[in-house]
Amino acid sequence: MIIDVIIAWLHAFDVWVESIIWILISWVTALGPVGVFFGVMIETFIAPIPSPLVPMAAGFILTFELTPLESIFVILFSVMLVGALAATIGSFFGYGIAYFGGYPIIERYGKYLGTSIEEIEYMRKNMEASSRDEIYLFTARAVPIIPLSVVSVLYGALRADAKRFAFFTFLGALPRYLILGLLGWVIGVGWQNLAEMIDLFETLILVLLIVFLVVFILYRIIIRRRARRAKAAVAEDKAESNPEAIDRGEGRQQLPDEVQSKRSLGSPVVGGLLGALPHDP
Repeated sequence: MIIDVIIAWLHAFDVWVESIIWILISWVTALGPVGVFFGVMIETFIAPIPSPLVPMAAGFILTFELTPLESIFVILFSVMLVGALAATIGSFFGYGIAYFGGYPIIERYGKYLGTSIEEIEYMRKNMEASSRDEIYLFTARAVPIIPLSVVSVLYGALRADAKRFAFFTFLGALPRYLILGLLGWVIGVGWQNLAEMIDLFETLILVLLIVFLVVFILYRIIIRRRARRAKAAVAEDKAESNPEAIDRGEGRQQLPDEVQSKRSLGSPVVGGLLGALPHDP
């Protein structure tokens, strides 16, 4: 019963995506550059829609029966320039959600995700002080098989500067939409098959990024738990070796509550795990 419901839901979802795809293609056919603009902007933040779809369709449809020189001009203006502008505007949807929603989520669930606001701020300051992240952003936008929405969410969560984000998104989107428009023009009627192939690689990269993120979060959680246990063990060892000083508050570090509770219950000494750790005076 549950499997049947899932299959029916997936079929309905697939039909919904297909209907949107044909609507976007009809916009390109009927409206030209205006259809390209709204089509690219929509596919930028609706992940299930293949991102190469609209520019490749435009490369074929808008250049049909034109001379090579006219086709190049149409691709440069109606696909590359219009597509880059639409992608830049559309990218702020995912960027804005992550920008305003990322910090509250990290504040509340950061300990379960293996990160904190302090670490995000540290990454953001490093990003602003270096030009490498601008190169990464430009490259991620320029390569057609890299998902657009993932990059927008990442830079929004890091609260990257909006002006720099928009500028390098636009610059990177120019070669992306030029390549896709040229492919649609050169391949002709077979553009949809190539668009689906590019979308397959894009989906594969998205899955790999999600797997990497999950593994990274689990790794950070495990490392943090081990560090807390090691710190508690060292503090307990110091408490057992000099209990009177700790009780009088003369130790260099106040004993954690969990260690004091263990002492009161007469827990065994766990010493020498990591040696002496530096403590704040």
